[in-house]
Amino acid sequence: MTFLNPFLLVALAAAAIPLLLHLLNLRKLRTVDFSSLRFLKELQKTRIRRLKLRQLLLLLLRIGLVVFAVLAFARPALQGTSGLPGARASTTAVILLDNSYSMQVRDGNGTRLRQAQSAAHDLVDLLGEGDEAYLVPMADVKSAAGLEPTRNRETLRGAIDSIGLGYRRADLEESLRMAASLLDKSDNLNKEVYIITDAQRANAPAGIDSLRILGASTRVYLLPIGSGSAPAGINLGLDSIRLLSSVFEVNRPVTVRAWVHNYSGADAENAPVSLFINDERTAQGSVTVAAGRTESIELSAAPKRPGPQACRVELGADVLDADNRRWVAFPVAGTMHAVIAGSPESLNYLGLALGVAGSGINAQRVTPAGLPSVDLADVSAVVLADASPVDPGRIEQYVRDGGGLVIYGGPGLDRAAFNTGLGAQLGIGLGAPVTAPSNAPLGFGAVEREHPLFNGVFDPANPGTVETPHIAQAVPASGGETIIALSNGAGFMSGFRHGRGRVVYIAVPPTQAWSDLVTRSVFVPIAARSLLYVGAHGDPYPHVVVGESATVPLPPRASLPDQVKVTSPNGRDEFVVVRKYPSGASITYDRAVVPGVYRVSAGGADVAIFTADMGSGESDLAPMSEERLREVITAAMTAPDKFSVLRPSGGNFGKAVVESRFGLELWKYMLGLALLCAFAEMIVGRTPKEPVVA
Repeated sequence: MTFLNPFLLVALAAAAIPLLLHLLNLRKLRTVDFSSLRFLKELQKTRIRRLKLRQLLLLLLRIGLVVFAVLAFARPALQGTSGLPGARASTTAVILLDNSYSMQVRDGNGTRLRQAQSAAHDLVDLLGEGDEAYLVPMADVKSAAGLEPTRNRETLRGAIDSIGLGYRRADLEESLRMAASLLDKSDNLNKEVYIITDAQRANAPAGIDSLRILGASTRVYLLPIGSGSAPAGINLGLDSIRLLSSVFEVNRPVTVRAWVHNYSGADAENAPVSLFINDERTAQGSVTVAAGRTESIELSAAPKRPGPQACRVELGADVLDADNRRWVAFPVAGTMHAVIAGSPESLNYLGLALGVAGSGINAQRVTPAGLPSVDLADVSAVVLADASPVDPGRIEQYVRDGGGLVIYGGPGLDRAAFNTGLGAQLGIGLGAPVTAPSNAPLGFGAVEREHPLFNGVFDPANPGTVETPHIAQAVPASGGETIIALSNGAGFMSGFRHGRGRVVYIAVPPTQAWSDLVTRSVFVPIAARSLLYVGAHGDPYPHVVVGESATVPLPPRASLPDQVKVTSPNGRDEFVVVRKYPSGASITYDRAVVPGVYRVSAGGADVAIFTADMGSGESDLAPMSEERLREVITAAMTAPDKFSVLRPSGGNFGKAVVESRFGLELWKYMLGLALLCAFAEMIVGRTPKEPVVA
């Protein structure tokens, strides 16, 4: 026997009260002989025996009344079945319904999700009076936290029908933990967990959590959906995509690399792969992937307008459509506003180089002394051309907030003052000048052709050679990334990061003072690409997995309201608070539950975008074996023998569930016995009327 409210059993001590009262009421009488009444002794003895019997019966009835009343509130229950009316104990059921996107797969019985919903409806039909149920979508387990049980069948049916495909992996262990926490809140004797799933291998990790979180009274049933094998047909999935470009300009190609995995058992030949920019197909290719293998493909296209760009790679239709798309986003600058501070000769050469490049750079030329008067709020890049900064603290703050800076060394740059001022703040150290013999000038050594700064400059199939200038003197920098090295190994062009900005340092001035660089054809790409790299750079916008929180940086030096609007891929708008820090402004968004592009806007214009993609685990449609499923599920059960596999088709499923119900609650019978004792006590305790003597 089991008591559902065992703590109330302490009240059984109250059964001693009638006994104590009975003992206190007993009187020890003194015998007095009276000769004339001796003939009544025999009659009195008979009445006394009858009275004692009546008092004993009343004592037992009163004790029984207390005992049965206490037992009724303690809710005793017997395991097993009985033919008594109301014998079945109430049940609390947790229905774990797999709604991950692998349930989109269709077979002869329809989609797997529809089959799972049908099985859940069968479970609802089996719920009796007093039963309660929880419905937990396995692709969004956290939504069930704080859930209240449902006792209304129609409400439960409506909740089942409203479940749609989720875009997260159905985590079996996480679902069982949620089921255990929900069942812990229930006082019902019967506790059941129903797992309705297609049981992919990705639903459970390689290791097994051995913590037994489901109690000994909990029964667990598995309802497998699908045929138990991977569906026939080709199933390709985009495992990931990555931007290979880092400088983004209008009408300049952007290259994306995509990795395609073949999750099916047959080779896929010439599968189409498309590249979309802002929902416009801009490039297309094909890929052949052997069964179980991964191949990569690169696609390039040029954005046609400035601003935030949404890029999507998409595969052709196959068995599972949901894993055929992935997104990435990046910013494209319009006409870039740059400020060049330097000597007249430096300004002249740089102006000519930028004009020849035709890169859409609007360059404002100032003297070093005039730079502090320039408003840097709308400036994308600053160039210090062989000049020492007048206000290094302002330049450092500008770079830290996301601005770009190009520095040319030379006789006009005070090396000692730079190293103790702006250089120390930016993490750039200028070494001692390097001077080459007049008959053996320095030239270029190694050139990092694949560096993002040179994206689109060199043909990977035919890189050719880089024209090298003659360099008589240079001041190399330390502490950064070497992009071009001198022939003696020292750095000629170096890249640095500071805060949200970029810095490029070039070891010679843009004049003929130390080299003939300005007369070489390589000067134009060096001057233009270094400026674009720091000023028109675009770190890709944030990317998260569906369900994760996204932190999105907002444009530096921009005037932003206290709230911005975030529009999800399904058109839902939400206003999010802008968090402003000395390092810049950003927002945090934790409701990315749909894959696609999320747009952040202020004042009716997009200021940023970010993307969310599904994890790749659901793409593998191969199921776990029944033995593996049993191993994973029973590891969480205190009583592994109470695990069963049911089939949702035919009559066997309903019969198996009905037969699994167990438990006889006895509180109704205990209450009935208590009432019976009370009624009998009233009858027995009634004082009989004495006969009237005439």
